[in-house]
Amino acid sequence: QVDSSVGGKVAVDLPQGKNLVGAFYQPSLVLIDPSVLDTLDTRFVNDGMGEVIKYGCIKDRELFDLLASYSSFEDLKPRLAEIIGRCVDIKRRVVEKDQFDTGERMLLNFGHTLAHAIEQFHHYERESHGEAVSIGMYQISLLAEHENLTPPGTADQILKVLDTYGLPHSCGIPLTELTEAMTRDKKNLNNKLNLILLNEIGVSRIYPASIDFFHSDRIV
Repeated sequence: QVDSSVGGKVAVDLPQGKNLVGAFYQPSLVLIDPSVLDTLDTRFVNDGMGEVIKYGCIKDRELFDLLASYSSFEDLKPRLAEIIGRCVDIKRRVVEKDQFDTGERMLLNFGHTLAHAIEQFHHYERESHGEAVSIGMYQISLLAEHENLTPPGTADQILKVLDTYGLPHSCGIPLTELTEAMTRDKKNLNNKLNLILLNEIGVSRIYPASIDFFHSDRIV
């Protein structure tokens, strides 16, 4: 409801990597009914919140602070229609400027370079997409803080919100084990990765880097 329903990306996962075969095909209509979320298991609700938190991180500090002000998804539910609409509007504006993911639309990939590698590492059978994105957002922010590319304390702010909505921040995989999957990421162009980093919560940027950015003995 907040992410993949809007923007026209249609793709499938392969054993070699995430979303490697696909196309851009805009829908005639997107129908969003927040009450349908009441039919979901808690894990899938939490999964969707990973992408909601992403939108706050990359484009909307007020949304991030709103999410941080609640103690659980149940407490948040009265604001759900507003929050979904806010996320959809962010994605609409980004996609209208960059339908084919060559510029500003890349900002929507915050956390996704690591996330796709985590998903592929376990053959898409362990972490859900939203869980992997949550881990990716936190871990990429930690790495960026270490390189003085993101302000200190940013990752901790993200961690607190992830905890509130039952999302993980680590997966127990050595970072070196994930780099091979990253080289096959569709965002890896000419051996360069366009990473998404935060100038601060609510303001993001594209940061061109090589796979060496991830060369570390850290366990993520």
